[in-house]
Amino acid sequence: MQISVRYGRGWMSATLPDEWTVDVLEPAGLTPLPEVAGTVAKALDNPLGTPPFASLARGHGQTVIVVSDITRPVNNRPILSALVERLEDAGIGPDKVTVLIATGLHRAPTAAELDVIIGPETLSHGVNVVAHDGRATEQQVFLGLTGNGMPVALDKAWSEADLRIIVGLVEPHLMAGFSGGPKALCPGIAAAETIMAFHGPKLLSHPKAAHGIVDGNPVYKEAWEVARLAGPVHFSVQVVQNLERKPVGIFGGDLAATHADAISTARKALTCTVPAPADVAITSNGGYPLDHVFYQGGKGLAAAAQVVRPSGGIILVERNEEGLGSAEFARLIARMGDPGAWEPDPCAGAASEIDEWAILELAKFARHARIVNVCPDGDMDYRAAIPVPTVDSIEEALDLLRREGVIGAGP
Repeated sequence: MQISVRYGRGWMSATLPDEWTVDVLEPAGLTPLPEVAGTVAKALDNPLGTPPFASLARGHGQTVIVVSDITRPVNNRPILSALVERLEDAGIGPDKVTVLIATGLHRAPTAAELDVIIGPETLSHGVNVVAHDGRATEQQVFLGLTGNGMPVALDKAWSEADLRIIVGLVEPHLMAGFSGGPKALCPGIAAAETIMAFHGPKLLSHPKAAHGIVDGNPVYKEAWEVARLAGPVHFSVQVVQNLERKPVGIFGGDLAATHADAISTARKALTCTVPAPADVAITSNGGYPLDHVFYQGGKGLAAAAQVVRPSGGIILVERNEEGLGSAEFARLIARMGDPGAWEPDPCAGAASEIDEWAILELAKFARHARIVNVCPDGDMDYRAAIPVPTVDSIEEALDLLRREGVIGAGP
């Protein structure tokens, strides 16, 4: 049987034995919206739980619009164009509008990525564009402590704004249940100290800090605690996309209401079930831009780990054209050793270092299954740094799992 998974800007294919039982896991999906601009207009003009956006904006001054960075492949362009147009109609010119890129602790976007994230139409309109820098202490404003004692500091562009808007992409998330919603604030525009606590072992080790779970999920709850401290979110636009990254739902209005409706749609568009755990799962991290660094690979592993039996195999296909990720992550992974033997202190309230969360997740999945990385473009330095074997093809990964007894150990 021939199968294909996304790899960088293209695909990687493999031939699997005909005698195997192979399931290609894809959600049923939803029909893409027939007219995106019209749906955006409806979301702004007939919102959930707020006045129409244009009337809500009237009388405000300095405005901030938070959007995701390049690791969230959502088409913001029609949304931003419509928002800026209505802001102008409400008397708020582009000189008073800041588009704040929610990088968390990721690198700042390149000029080419800004064209993708924001679009030349909005960029040429003259709005201010700021990339959040969570490491820059002077750019954060301390807002208090959550009920768990987590310190909350957010970008001053948010705290100093008179009108605050969030645009988010909602899909299953490996620790928060679903992305979007309050995650635009934390980790999106939070200080490093806040993010390290939000990504700390105590929260991440909880069994309900997983895909698709919101009830009883402490990470999801903590994100809403941050939103409470952040002050009013005046308007939210939440987007759900199908596997082809075409929108199937766009919701405007109150943050909680839009996120709830988007989650309901995402469950229909982006989830599926299996009758029993598999011996092996072959997965990718969704192709570019999601697989541009190994740091993001935990998201692909998280999905696969849920459908693989204990001591089974996970084959992760990633292009990783920018290598490992941040300098902090590269240093951590160089010290990691055997990921399956690496266990954090589950009582630790905060990560000890930036990007440690990705190490925590990698270790968790390595304890569950044997991981093989497929990256034919990875050079020798890249292969030496990653603490799981890296091979050139899916077939080579399958051969390795056969030799180790992962394949063939059972029926």
